[in-house]
Amino acid sequence: MAALSPEACDYVRQLARRLDDAGHGSGTAMVREAGEFLGLSVQTVYRHLKAVAGWSSGRKARSDKGSTSVSAEALVTLGAAQREAIRANGKQTLFTTTARGILEQNGLSFGVSNGQLNKLMRDRKLNVAAQRVADPVQALRAPHPNHTHEIDPSLCLVYYLKGRQYIIRDDEFYKNKLEGLAKVKFKCYRYVAYDRASACVVPWYTEAAGEDQHNLFKFLMFAWGQQQGRPLHGVPSHLLWDKGSANQSAAVRSLLDALGVNHITHEAGNARAKGGAENGNNIVETQFESRLRFQPVENVEQLNAASFAWANAYNANLIPGQDTRLRRPGLAAPVARYDLWQLITAEQLRVLPPVEVCQTFMRSKEEERQVKPDLSITFRHPAAERTLPYSLRGFDGINVGDTVTVRGLIFGDCAIQVQVLRYDGEPLLYRVEPNIEFDAFGQRTDAAEIGAEYKRTAKTEAEHAATAMDEAAYPGMTADEVKAARAKRATPFEGKLDSHGYLQDVAMPAYLPRQGSAIDTPAHAAPAGPELIDAVTAMLRIVSAIGRNLSAEENAFFMKRYSDGVPEDQVAALIAQYQAPAVADEPIRAAGGLRVV
Repeated sequence: MAALSPEACDYVRQLARRLDDAGHGSGTAMVREAGEFLGLSVQTVYRHLKAVAGWSSGRKARSDKGSTSVSAEALVTLGAAQREAIRANGKQTLFTTTARGILEQNGLSFGVSNGQLNKLMRDRKLNVAAQRVADPVQALRAPHPNHTHEIDPSLCLVYYLKGRQYIIRDDEFYKNKLEGLAKVKFKCYRYVAYDRASACVVPWYTEAAGEDQHNLFKFLMFAWGQQQGRPLHGVPSHLLWDKGSANQSAAVRSLLDALGVNHITHEAGNARAKGGAENGNNIVETQFESRLRFQPVENVEQLNAASFAWANAYNANLIPGQDTRLRRPGLAAPVARYDLWQLITAEQLRVLPPVEVCQTFMRSKEEERQVKPDLSITFRHPAAERTLPYSLRGFDGINVGDTVTVRGLIFGDCAIQVQVLRYDGEPLLYRVEPNIEFDAFGQRTDAAEIGAEYKRTAKTEAEHAATAMDEAAYPGMTADEVKAARAKRATPFEGKLDSHGYLQDVAMPAYLPRQGSAIDTPAHAAPAGPELIDAVTAMLRIVSAIGRNLSAEENAFFMKRYSDGVPEDQVAALIAQYQAPAVADEPIRAAGGLRVV
C-alpha cells in the first residue's frame, strides 16, 4: 500500500470524523466517494483509514476471516519459489503467474485467482516485498568511550598530480567511466575512525595506489596514539570493520590480537553494522572536503593538517556558525562529542604502546606449545626476562597433550593469547596471565554488549515466514546450511521441482497455415538448380527405358517443352509417365504438369 501525501492524509482524517458522525448505512457511500476522489479502491481507503487515522468501523470480524482454501504448504512453497529467484541486486525475476504455473505442474493446487494468491502472500508476509525487510535492526551499544571503534577506508574525492590538487568531478569519473580514475596512479584514500559511545570522528589521509596493510597500520597508530591538541586517544576493546584485504592481513590481525582488540568483521553487504563510520565518511566528505574547493592544499601532509584542525573543532563544537553537538534521543540536551569522550575512566583508557613495539608485534609469529599433564604451558613473553608458566586449567577445549597456539599480548602483566581448535575446526581464543585467572574488563548490563554477548529482538512474522520458506526450499537444513547452499548456488527443492521440462509435453493445437507472399530476390542470389540434360540425350534415355519410340505428337511436345534441356531429377518421372498405359481419349500427362496429346 503506497504512502499518501500529507494533503491526502488530512483528507482521510476528515473522512474518519465524518464517518463517526454519519448515520447507519451512509458510511459506505462516503468511502466509495472518497475512493473515487483519491483514485483508490474502497478496500484501500478502509486500509488508509485504519493506518492514517486509526479509524475502525467497529463491525465484528467474520468468523472465517483469515481462512482460505489454499493450503499453508502451497503458499509457503509459492513464496519460497519466488524468494529463491531473487537476483543478488534484489530484483524479483519470478512472479506469481509463472510460479503458480510451475508449481501446478508439479502437483500443487491453489484454486484461487492470482490476485487472491498475492493477497494471501502479503497477509502472511510470504511475498518478496515483506522478505526484503524481514531482517530487523538490533540496536548496539558501547558502554563507554573507547569500548568500540569503527573504521572504514574510502577513496577520496581529492587527488594530487605534480603538486597540484584536483577534485574528482562526476563528469570526469562517473560510475561507468572508471578508466579515467585508473589513469591516476597514486590516489588519495581517506580513513575514518568512529567512537561508538561518543560519536567522535577521526579522519586521516594517505596517498597510495590502493589500500594496504602499511597504510592501515599508520592510520591505527595515528587514531589511537596521543596527538598534541587532541584529547581522544587509546586502544579500543572492540573494532568493527569490513572484510577488506588490508584489514584481514595476518600482520594487522596479529597486531590487534597483541593489543587485545577483539576485531569483528560484519557480514558482506551489511555495511549498516558499522554505520557510524559510514556516516563519518559522509560527514568528512560533505563538511570538510567541500571546503577544499575554495582553499586548495598542495599535498597530503597539508591535507592531514587541515583535516586534523577541522576534526578537533567539529568534535569540540567549535566551528563558528555551526552546531556540531551530538543529538540522541537518550540525551537530555545536545552534547559536544569531546565532552562525551571525556567521561572515559582510567581503567577504560588503554594507552597505545610505542610505535616501535607495535611494529614488533606486526612482525611477530605464533608459536606452538604442548599442554603439560598439569594443564599448563611455558612461554617467554617479549616483555619478560625469563620463561613463565601459564595455567590453562578450566578452559574449555584444552586437554592434556593438546597443541595450542600462543602469542604474546601487549596489555597485561606478560599476558598471552592461547588458541585451540574446537571440534568443528572453529578457533577458541583465551587470554591468560602467568598463573592468574583473569576476567574480562567491563560490567554486565541488560543491553547487548558488542563482542561479549548477543541479543536479538523476537522474530517478526516475516522472519517466521522466511524460516518456513527456507525449510520448504531446503528441507532438513539448518539456517547456516541454507546460507551455504545459496552461496554455492544449490538447486532449491532438492532439484525435484520441474519448472520448465513439462513445457516440452504441451500438445500444440492444429493451426491453419497462413498464406504468404514471396520476396523477390536477385537472380544471382537464387540457389543453383539441378543439372540440365539436352533434350535429345534425355529422349534417347527415355526411349531406351520404355522400349519404344515416341509418337510424332509426343516427340513434338517433348522437344518444344524441353527445348532448353531436361532437369536431371525429372528424367525418372518422365520414364514412368511414358511407361504408363494411356487411357482412351485421355492425353498423356508429361512431367511438370503438362499433358501429351
